[in-house]
Amino acid sequence: MPAKILDGKAIAKEMRRSIPAAIEAIKAKGIQPHLVSIQVGDDPASSVYVSNQRKSCIASGIQYTLRTFDGATTEDVLVAYVERLNDEPSVTGVIIQLPLPAGIRAARLQALIRPEKDVEGMNPTNLGLLVQERPIIVPCTAMAVFEMIRYAGVDLRGKEAVMVGHSPLVGKPISILLLNSLATVTICHVATEDVAAQTRRAEILAVAAGRPGLIRGSMIRPGALVIDVGINLVEVREEGKAEGPARRKSVGDVVFDEALEVAGQISPVPGGVGPVTVAVLLRNIVRAAALAAGIDHPPFDPAF
Repeated sequence: MPAKILDGKAIAKEMRRSIPAAIEAIKAKGIQPHLVSIQVGDDPASSVYVSNQRKSCIASGIQYTLRTFDGATTEDVLVAYVERLNDEPSVTGVIIQLPLPAGIRAARLQALIRPEKDVEGMNPTNLGLLVQERPIIVPCTAMAVFEMIRYAGVDLRGKEAVMVGHSPLVGKPISILLLNSLATVTICHVATEDVAAQTRRAEILAVAAGRPGLIRGSMIRPGALVIDVGINLVEVREEGKAEGPARRKSVGDVVFDEALEVAGQISPVPGGVGPVTVAVLLRNIVRAAALAAGIDHPPFDPAF
């Protein structure tokens, strides 16, 4: 029997239900949720994400400001701008769009954003609090994966979980969330000698390596929950046509058609983790505004 497909759009819609009431409670305290997004250069994928970000914020009643800098902007200029936003009371959330041009250190800029305004959860304080199991704001994609596991109805306690990818933005925080829920966690990375031997053990398999087709159906444990975080643009042609213009298609790190025949539940690409990540970002923005308004526990706070 083919795997159940986890509908990220439906999950995101459900997650957004509590946001309007939370925003009204914040506004009653005299605070308007306001996100400032910083984009440096003109990366196409970043521009698409920014456009979706803006639409989602406006639809949710969140003030949105995009500040763009050209690719030649120096790190010091960006540092000064972030510090200015930290001191601006009307700004409740700040996010830095990746990738950044060569020579600009994302980690330095993310560390400068005050933890209570860090809606992406990448400030070292927020990451440290996640490790200590008392998070304020959690990295968006990692929390999206965690939410999808919860919506799949899987009890993580004692489960064998494998995370393929160990980036600070995705792999490591996902692993910590799983570990905090008492899953037994294995992390695979570029130096892992036999990835397939690890993934075949996984009752829960999360993949965020940025390599299309990395995980084949033969590498998946029958009945496993598979969350594909990868978003890769590949060129494809119509079957039987070796020439002519190719179209670009978004695919994950998992060979979906193969995995569909083996897994118990699976997230698609697109339409899986992506929409849920945007919903988590909105929730983080509102969370940051709630902190500014002195509200410690908005109604959507996740149970860790």
